Amino acid sequence: MRLSELGFNVADVDDIEVEGLACDSSKVKEGYLFFCLVGRENDGHTFAADAISRGAAAIVVERRLALDCVQIEVDDTRVALSKSAAAFFGHPCKKLKLIGVTGTNGKTTTTYIVKSIVEAAGHSCGLIGTNAVEYAGNKIPSTLTTPDPIDLHRIFADMTAAGVEYVVMEVSAHALALKKVEGIIFEVAAFTNLSRDHLDYFGDMDTYASAKKQFFTQEHARTAVINADDSLGAEIARDATLHTITYGVDNPCDVFGIDLNMSAYGLSYVINVFDRVDSVKFNLTGRFNMYNTLCAAAIAEALELPFSAIIQGIRDVKKIDGRFNIINTAKCSVIIDFAHTDDGIANILRAIREFAPAKIITVFGCGGNRDTTKRAVMGKIVATMSDYCFVTSDNPRFEPPLEIIKQIESGIKEIGKTNYTPIVDRKEAIRAALAMAEKDDIVLIAGKGAEQYNDVMGRKQPYNDERFVMEIAGENGF
Repeated sequence: MRLSELGFNVADVDDIEVEGLACDSSKVKEGYLFFCLVGRENDGHTFAADAISRGAAAIVVERRLALDCVQIEVDDTRVALSKSAAAFFGHPCKKLKLIGVTGTNGKTTTTYIVKSIVEAAGHSCGLIGTNAVEYAGNKIPSTLTTPDPIDLHRIFADMTAAGVEYVVMEVSAHALALKKVEGIIFEVAAFTNLSRDHLDYFGDMDTYASAKKQFFTQEHARTAVINADDSLGAEIARDATLHTITYGVDNPCDVFGIDLNMSAYGLSYVINVFDRVDSVKFNLTGRFNMYNTLCAAAIAEALELPFSAIIQGIRDVKKIDGRFNIINTAKCSVIIDFAHTDDGIANILRAIREFAPAKIITVFGCGGNRDTTKRAVMGKIVATMSDYCFVTSDNPRFEPPLEIIKQIESGIKEIGKTNYTPIVDRKEAIRAALAMAEKDDIVLIAGKGAEQYNDVMGRKQPYNDERFVMEIAGENGF
């Protein structure tokens, strides 16, 4: 494909043939076009010479470099990459009906519910998110919540080739800030909620919120689906210049639910979608999952899918890996969940307390090289809402695990709680929690969900919470 076909102005350069795209110089091959992306920690311009040495046919830059090669100067290399990737793969996103879901919590669960509803309506649906990329019987592990543009448009191309009609995907705040979905028009852009997270990157909540808000413009979507009970959601709904559908429980909105009932085995409530009413049953419990189902229902309404498919699709979801997964043993019940923010873990503990017959014992930690402001807050929440907790490691990355644990402990000590034990080794913490548990107790293992690794000093060591619990249960015969 030639430079002009990728959307570049070639008035001042040769319209050369491009064999591939790259933004990582180590992935450059002969004839590739290399994009010098500018980030907070790295400047791709410093890798341009390496890209040329590996065979790059041209480079896309934000400033001219002292290199003897074809250089295309643009205002923003990230925008250029996103639009070029779409063109390189034949604009597959234009052949798909795309649904994007953003928000601090609930993205993964909501996308799986939407997928189920679309399929209940008789359509094929692909999914892109934290757990995996799924389409047409394929399931590919994810490395990022929202793939980088080259991978993203390659996935779209594979999906269109497989006959996929709809794609529902998680759109992270990082993806919006880094312009990964620039040039893509979503049929629906949905907002779940906003709470503390990713402040290591965004610095403050206002900047984090602004990243989310930019998704709800006519440049990105045709319809917005918004949680009217969230303060940022209410602001987005008020200011939106595109068609908007609201959902919630506490405020007047287009899609809402009443008469919520919850148990360890799921939830039920009465849903109203623009005055069409029916009973909803969902196999995951918690008030927050009522919101996730309402969001999915509002998305389906925006897509003009049958009301019957909404009810059936919600009911058809049996399990979502790493989201409120319950393991019932002869000794106690174990719940594994991805909750890794203060709001997320509070929601989970609140839901468990609704039906817990005895004690709640929580195993949790905080990720390294990530938002440090939530650590003490999470310590306070877990120590207050659990009967006992074990503070442990959760992807420490390049930070000393004990230092992370001490920051979590500071919040627990601040409120005078002593109902905890710090254990650096996650496996040993889980063993201790299960050893402490008695009949009818619930052990919550939070933070990793379906993850298949523990990230330590740049190495992703194979590990999974559910698999380890099953190993212990087998060893001890319960």
